[in-house]
Amino acid sequence: MKNRLIINIVSILIFGSSLELTANNAAFATEKVDYVNLGATLLKDGYTQRAKLVLDKVDVTKKDFDFSRYYTLKGILLHKLSYPTLSNIFFDASISSRDKDGQKNLSVLLYVAKNHWQTQNYAEVVSTLDQAGTVAKQDPQMIVIKAEAYKKQGMIKSAWATLDEGITLFPEFSRFYSQKFYYLLELGFYQQAGEYAKKYLKSKKYTAKDYLAIGYALRENKQYHSAAVLLEEAVLKHKDDVKLVELLGQIYIDQEQYLMAALVFDWAAIQHQKFAYKAATLYLRAKQPIRSMQLNRRILKQKEKFQQRLGIDIYLDDYESLVAKTPSLKRYDLLSDDKIAYAVGYGYFNIGDYANAKKYLQQITDNQLFSKASHIFQQIEKCQNDPLVCN
Repeated sequence: MKNRLIINIVSILIFGSSLELTANNAAFATEKVDYVNLGATLLKDGYTQRAKLVLDKVDVTKKDFDFSRYYTLKGILLHKLSYPTLSNIFFDASISSRDKDGQKNLSVLLYVAKNHWQTQNYAEVVSTLDQAGTVAKQDPQMIVIKAEAYKKQGMIKSAWATLDEGITLFPEFSRFYSQKFYYLLELGFYQQAGEYAKKYLKSKKYTAKDYLAIGYALRENKQYHSAAVLLEEAVLKHKDDVKLVELLGQIYIDQEQYLMAALVFDWAAIQHQKFAYKAATLYLRAKQPIRSMQLNRRILKQKEKFQQRLGIDIYLDDYESLVAKTPSLKRYDLLSDDKIAYAVGYGYFNIGDYANAKKYLQQITDNQLFSKASHIFQQIEKCQNDPLVCN
């Protein structure tokens, strides 16, 4: 009796659960998916391709279908998929739809304006943002786009006025100042441009990239002093950014201020060893061979190190030291480099060891270097024929 009772209870539990599952499955099967709401959620969460598949399943023949919302979602989808013209067709349909009194959410016009920007229809960008009214003024990025749209049409005064309005509404938004900076540069007002650059960089959100952008712009316009002052500040604030160092050094090189450039890369080489080679090269160009030699010792790549050291020896007319490095050059297999072979051959020529000079110069395959070597061969022949010529 006890076993039978247990079997009966288990049977009730099993079959009762099965009946309940069947009922739930039937209810689930009859439940309809709201593709419009699902598509909207997927778009909001950034699942653009999934949203596309879902919105393609929407039944637009349903009674009281909300065309206005559907067209809006399609417009947003196509905007995100980079189809600006098609996107605006759906937005226009959304706005003109009368199924539910039309699309009254003016924020949709911001998408329309962005689409016009992508198709370079700048007049429509301005017109659309004007239609959006205060909604367009709630987003500083849209104010920047409007100013740029004016500028693209050659309407600099309107662009400037738009940025002024943006500064009034969002005084902490640094992009307005950077835009004014670039406008002034294009107009040739360099002093005023520098003032806006300082305002721009006072923003709490400025980065090394901001410094780089302004530094490059000043350099392109040959405002070297302003660029150098700005970048000196930048490299102290962003010591880990090698691009800032490289740009500052290049600005000094542009002005042939090789010692200043060398000092920049020398300082940077303390933290970034790769700059030692450049610093040593620039010290030599600045006629500072001893400091160049000191930096040369910090170079890790042997080929770069020896090649540069040979140049220093030649600068110092220290050909004995130059040829003394020949065993080391062989050990590191550096004599296969035509430039190094030429330097060694030239060194031997200058100490009067013509046999070794010929040995290394004859192995050169580079046409330009071999042409230079040919002149040395001629000089060697003269020296051998008349030793007094070379004394």
